[in-house]
Amino acid sequence: MPPLKRPKKEEEIPTASKVDRISDLPEDVLHHLLSLMPAHDAVRTGVLAHTWRHLWMSVPAIRFTNAESYSFGCANRLIRFVDRVLLLLSRRQGAPLHSCEFHLEEDEVLSNGYLAANEGRFSRWIWRALRLRVRVLRFHLGFDHIISLPDMPLLSDHLTTLELLFVTANESVLDFSGCPTLVHLIMELCYINSANISSSSLKHFQMIRGTFQDNHRTRVSLPNLVSLELDEVNGRIPLLESMPSLETAIVRIGDDHPDTCEKGGYSECGDDSCEGCHGSDDDRTHGVLLRTLLRATNLELSADPDMFVFKRDLKWCSTFTKLKTLVLSGWFLIDDLRALTWFLQRSPVLEKLTLQISKLHKIPEGTAGRYAPIEKSVASDHLELVEIKCWKVDEMVGAILKILNDSRIPLEKIQIHKYSSFGCFKFVCTDFNPDEGKKNQDGCGDNFPVMLGHAQGAVEIYLFEDRRFWYSFVWLLLIV
Repeated sequence: MPPLKRPKKEEEIPTASKVDRISDLPEDVLHHLLSLMPAHDAVRTGVLAHTWRHLWMSVPAIRFTNAESYSFGCANRLIRFVDRVLLLLSRRQGAPLHSCEFHLEEDEVLSNGYLAANEGRFSRWIWRALRLRVRVLRFHLGFDHIISLPDMPLLSDHLTTLELLFVTANESVLDFSGCPTLVHLIMELCYINSANISSSSLKHFQMIRGTFQDNHRTRVSLPNLVSLELDEVNGRIPLLESMPSLETAIVRIGDDHPDTCEKGGYSECGDDSCEGCHGSDDDRTHGVLLRTLLRATNLELSADPDMFVFKRDLKWCSTFTKLKTLVLSGWFLIDDLRALTWFLQRSPVLEKLTLQISKLHKIPEGTAGRYAPIEKSVASDHLELVEIKCWKVDEMVGAILKILNDSRIPLEKIQIHKYSSFGCFKFVCTDFNPDEGKKNQDGCGDNFPVMLGHAQGAVEIYLFEDRRFWYSFVWLLLIV
């Protein structure tokens, strides 16, 4: 019998769980994956293997979030970590950092008290990030305590996008002459403690729920701006200087602003002692805002009726030669709807008009029944749609319909959207009995009537052209 031989040891086949497939990915893919992680997790990948040790330092983006505060369990350790990472990134070679984000909110580690005592260290992260030649910088701090940025200019030849949340910005910060490539600026819940905002390169400016100073108007000098959004801003409405390239402007004024008459009127009272009407240092011969927006293609103007700046600015405006879409909300409902008539007369290429009526709108005392255009007008031949958004069809809606009809806008181009219901109403002409119209008109009194009656689930509105004539329109509102 031949001698027994020891069997050869089978080579161990690595299991799928032991194969490092991630390390085999292209380096740019790994950099992208690391950029999606919070900074603390990205840095910790350096212990995975020798090839990962410095991989995180070449990422195109870095994000500091509240995940770091939970990891360290101590605010001071978190601050030191952020400082250390920014220092190491400043020594890296190769392409500049594309984006740097700070998203920190109040939690068990980061308290409002700690932020207030160390706001200088937090705010200076902005300047340290700029030294990394970053292109996109987002600084979002969600605390009850607003951070005041240092009185230092921002200097960067690479910065294209800047987002600031809940900071106080002074004149040095808002002078962007040191950022010649800045294109996008977004400010949310920020306080503007400056007489000026200026940039020769900025194309898109968005300010959300921000606040300007009350004692004077901030001058906004952005000559190359293409889009402007002031959404629910408070304080004195800013004075806009020339913006010849502007295409889209959204201006929604909040409730807390001083541009109202102290005597409770809907326009300037003429009393020089009134702080609301005469308490600012704005230019009263060229207007504050609308004249700058004359070349806009898309425009939205929203404010309470007692905010008089829009109405006053109409005195210095000519024609909106490029305006195609227009949204008016609140402020146009006063003064016999003259602002609506003004825009219909001076928007020759207007294609879509949206009129928003708030739930709590009031018809000024003594004006009921006398809403009418200052003069007969002809609206744009390009007008395809007029939307009236309201909570109910009342006398105000009827007054608007009267003006639209006097402007020779076919009622089939008008839609009424009720906020409290689905769909919308469209006008479809129905047969009309002149004798019935005369009878209805006789009982309408002095007020302009909007007579609503139910017929097979629809609503009939009797719209009278003029009380001097036995002529009227009857239109059937169909739900679509």
